[in-house]
Amino acid sequence: MKKYTGLVDKFRGKRVLVLGDFILDEYIYGETERISREAPVLILKHTKSDYVAGGGANPVMNIHDLGAVPVPVSVAGTDRYSDILLDLMKEKGIDISGIVRSADYSVPVKARVMAGSVHTVKQQVVRIDRYSDAGINKELEKHVINNLKRILPSVCAVIVSDYGGGVITDGIIKFINGAAKAGAKVIVDSRYALRKYKYIAAATPNETEAGPAVEIEKYDDKSVEKTIRRLASAMKAKGMIITRGSKGMMIFEKGKIISIPAHGTDEIVDVSGAGDTVSSVVALSLGCNAPLVDAAKTANVAGGVVVMKRGTATITAAELKRELTNAK
Repeated sequence: MKKYTGLVDKFRGKRVLVLGDFILDEYIYGETERISREAPVLILKHTKSDYVAGGGANPVMNIHDLGAVPVPVSVAGTDRYSDILLDLMKEKGIDISGIVRSADYSVPVKARVMAGSVHTVKQQVVRIDRYSDAGINKELEKHVINNLKRILPSVCAVIVSDYGGGVITDGIIKFINGAAKAGAKVIVDSRYALRKYKYIAAATPNETEAGPAVEIEKYDDKSVEKTIRRLASAMKAKGMIITRGSKGMMIFEKGKIISIPAHGTDEIVDVSGAGDTVSSVVALSLGCNAPLVDAAKTANVAGGVVVMKRGTATITAAELKRELTNAK
């Protein structure tokens, strides 16, 4: 594993552009007191609220914690939740000059209500999403593209974290595709629009995102092999990684398919953010000129660590190196 720990050492100082739908994850904690007389529901006594950078902002935090330099490009509002999200980045010393702010937009918020007694681990009982379906206007799109043009020459790789939140318009995708065709190392994590992206270095969908994109909704080994070939061809991608949960990963590069087993899945606590960790490690690895297979193996171990953490989590370079040292 010395090769892989050495790769992680190369992450330090690498600049990665992160374009995406930035989301604020809110965790509302409460202690169960009694059943309400108004309805058959629990009454929770609020104890605290925590905020974490989610969605496309989670790779930003991952890149930072891995010792590299994230350069975020997105849109945020002028509301309180946008302030909280941007403050989370500023507290880590991250340059947020690539994030356009507008009163016409608000960052989506995913509020998770965590309930339990004083003596038990809090469990999620409901999630409340606040978001608009409007997306961004042409003026904001122009600002985002100008920021991409300004920042792109100074980075080793680009992560596109497309959650379908409306920030990444067709016009922005067209610009990204042009940059990828011209040689930029673009790594795409898109929930709903995979096939819109072309000429990329790699995509990192899970199997339930990849299959429907090419009209395959079976997830046995042969079906996923067919999916990865068909999707790579449709996207004109140089490589492809499909994550498969407890079944590991499937990697496609230069016409060959390699499958690797999952790492550490016996202790899964929370899968939130694991896909963001995978795309972050893959982007950094490719930015260091590593082969896609090495990038995937390193990312596989990183994802295995993150799913053992509660909430939307990240991984540090030290944690990843330690886990790689112990991995088989």
